[in-house]
Amino acid sequence: MARNKAFDPQEKLEKAQDLFLEKGYSATSMQDLVDGMQLNRASIYDTYGDKHALFQQCLKNYGKDKLLDFKQCCKETSPLAAVEHIMRTTLDKRQEGKTCLMVKTSFELASMDEGIREMVQQQAKQSIAVLQDLLEKAKELKEIPADKDPATLAQFLYASFSSLWMMDVLFNDKRMLDKLVDHILNSVRH
Repeated sequence: MARNKAFDPQEKLEKAQDLFLEKGYSATSMQDLVDGMQLNRASIYDTYGDKHALFQQCLKNYGKDKLLDFKQCCKETSPLAAVEHIMRTTLDKRQEGKTCLMVKTSFELASMDEGIREMVQQQAKQSIAVLQDLLEKAKELKEIPADKDPATLAQFLYASFSSLWMMDVLFNDKRMLDKLVDHILNSVRH
């Protein structure tokens, strides 16, 4: 008969996710995970598998949360307002010294680990699909010019997130990020 766990696996997964978000995959050691999750190694291996399997679970959890955040923003009355809300909400949720786990992972691991690349790519496709749907509706409502391609704009917006996160890491200047978002959104509108 299986024993009940003396801890909440989801809560501990989020602690591991915070460590990976802060340090990245490679710089996070098993000892960091033991200390940060406040679990012994046996409990980590028994519940989540090895470090790589734990990281994959964290990445999947993070991607699911980000997609939910995107969809929550879609409740705006105007499709273009929803796009703006996604951009601004994403930046408002930033934490000093931490970037997006998907962006960090894409640069750290995606070129070397096909499974990780597929996970990051899948999350990107889902997010781009949400943005594209909003932009197609915005085009129908004439919120954006008729000559704009919603698919390309959605990819551009998603790619812009990487640049925004990079600028945040380099300069940690909220005012600069707000101006960049204004510029990005202006290029979508005109």
